[in-house]
Amino acid sequence: MNALGIVFNYMPLLLKGLKITILVSVEAILIALCIGTLLSIVRMAAGNSLPARIIKGIIGVYISFVRGTPVLIQIFIIYQALAVLGLNLSAYVSGVIALSLNSGGFMAEIIRGGITAIPKGQIEAGYSVGMSKGKIWKRIILPQVFRIVMPQLTSEFINVIKVSPMLSIISVVELTRTAQRLVGRTYITIPFYFAIAILYFLVCAALEELVKLQKRRRAVGKVG
Repeated sequence: MNALGIVFNYMPLLLKGLKITILVSVEAILIALCIGTLLSIVRMAAGNSLPARIIKGIIGVYISFVRGTPVLIQIFIIYQALAVLGLNLSAYVSGVIALSLNSGGFMAEIIRGGITAIPKGQIEAGYSVGMSKGKIWKRIILPQVFRIVMPQLTSEFINVIKVSPMLSIISVVELTRTAQRLVGRTYITIPFYFAIAILYFLVCAALEELVKLQKRRRAVGKVG
C-alpha cells in the first residue's frame, strides 16, 4: 500500500485529533472571552484611586506579558506551575488553561477597543433615564461591544486554533500529536503532515470566510 493509502486508512484517527483540536480551542476561547470581558470592564470602569490604579497596572502587566512572550513558554509555565501547586490536572485541562490565559490578554484589548467605539452619548442617555452603571454595562455597552468586535473575536479563535499544536509538547493528543504518533508508527512523514496541514487550512479558511461575512454585514448595516 502506498503512503497516501496508509494516510487515508488512518484518517479516522486524524479526524478524532481534529475534533480534540476544535474542542480545546472552543473551550479556551470561551474562557478567554470571559477573562477578556472581565479585565476590560475592570480597566474601563475603575476610577483613579490608588487601589484602582494598582489593579489596572496589574492587568496591564498581565496583558503585556501574554502578548509579548512566546505561547510555548506560557504553556510550559502553566503546566509546570500547576504541578508545583499540587494541582494534578490532566495535560488537556492544563492546555486549555494555558491557551485561555494567553488569548484572554488579546481578548481584553479587542473588547476594550469595542467599548471605546460606543458613543458616549448613549451612556450619558442611560444615566439620564436613571439606569445604574451595572444596567448600562449590561443593556447598552456589552451587547453592542460583542456585535462590534465579532470579526476580531472570530480572528482570535483562528489564532487559538493555529497555536493549539503547541499543546502536543505537553502530550495533549490533538491533531498534531496524533500525526506525530502515526509518523512514529508508520515512518511516513510528509504525507501525514501534509494531511493535517490541509485539515487545519480547511477549518481556518471556513472561519476566515465567516469573518469576511461578518465584515460585509457590518458594512451593509452602516450604509443602511
